[in-house]
Parts: sequence; C-alpha cells; structure tokens
Amino acid sequence: MHKEFDSKYGLNTQVPVSLNNLETTAPGAEYANKYEGAAIPLVHRIIRQLRTDISRFTFIDLGSGKGRVLLVAAQYPFQSVIGVEFSKILHNIAEANISKFIDQGLMKNRPTSLNIDAGAFDFSLIGDKVIFCNNPFTDKLMLRVLDSLELSFRRTGHQVIFIYLTPIQPAVKEKLDTFQLIRQGRFLSHFGGFQRYFIYRISHL
Repeated sequence: MHKEFDSKYGLNTQVPVSLNNLETTAPGAEYANKYEGAAIPLVHRIIRQLRTDISRFTFIDLGSGKGRVLLVAAQYPFQSVIGVEFSKILHNIAEANISKFIDQGLMKNRPTSLNIDAGAFDFSLIGDKVIFCNNPFTDKLMLRVLDSLELSFRRTGHQVIFIYLTPIQPAVKEKLDTFQLIRQGRFLSHFGGFQRYFIYRISHL
C-alpha cells in the first residue's frame, strides 16, 4: 500500500532511513531513532478514534521524518498540522512531499514542517493539541518532552491528547501510565507482527 501511495502521488515516504545516513551533529541527533514511516491505515484509524472536535486541536507529529503522518493528518479538519524533525535531510524531503500533495488538492490545510529539536519545542505556544509519536527518539528525550507537556498543561490548561506507537521504552511507558489512558489497540504492521498504540489524555494535574 505504501509504495502505491508514493507512486500515485509522486512522493518519497516509504524507504526507511538509518541514523548513519542522517546528520550526527545536529541538535537532538544523539537521541534520534531511525526513520520508519507509520502505517497509513493505522494513522487514519487513530485519528477517527479520537472522538472529539478536532477542529479545536493542532496536530503535532514529533519526529515527523519525511512527513507521511502530516499528509494523512492534513486530510482531516485539524486547526493546523505541525511536524517537528531534527534532521534537515528529512525535513527537506517532507517539504517536497507536502508541496506535491498540496498541488493535488488533497489537504484541508497545509502542514508545517519545523526543522528543530523536539526538546526545544515550546508546547505552551499551542492551544489544544494532539501529539503523535511513532517511537521517534530515545527515552531520555521523550521524558523531557513529557515533562514539558505537563508543564504546558499546568500553565495554560490547554488539553493534550498524546498518541504513542510501539515499540515503547519501559521508562516512557511508566511515565505515560500516570496519565489517563483513553484508548488502545493493535494493528498488523506492514513490517510484520502487531504494532500497539496508546492514546492518553494529559489532563489530571
């Protein structure tokens, strides 16, 4: 399916990219995991399961890579769609993919790909938000991100829905389990085996 998706729209989202082929000195590089695009049907399933007025929410993909998830999310009426990616190489590919997708009139709004370290992203500047993570980086950075999201909620009261796709590091799962789990499920991965997903709400503080 994913090769057909790329072929149909002239995109580059399917081929995984190892860390050896990305910038090793960029901010956030030491915490990064390799690029491997999330399954398109799974992203659609998760968004449809949110069961909230998504027009109030900004969708943020942390470790957005080549922008595949951004292209899917932009087909829904989110307030806006943002990708956060440390790698300039992947960011440039995402920008090209977004432009090609827009030219074909397939989006409800234009996604924005930001070439920055996720640890430097200020979540308090965004209102209600859906955070999507496809195991983008190591537990050290992810725990910093979760602390930042908690602090943002404490300061602003903006609702946070947090989505995480496995594999998931034990320390991250332990932290996530302090939040309200609103949905979970599993999906037969195109790489083989089942991939689990968890949807949390950060609203209990």
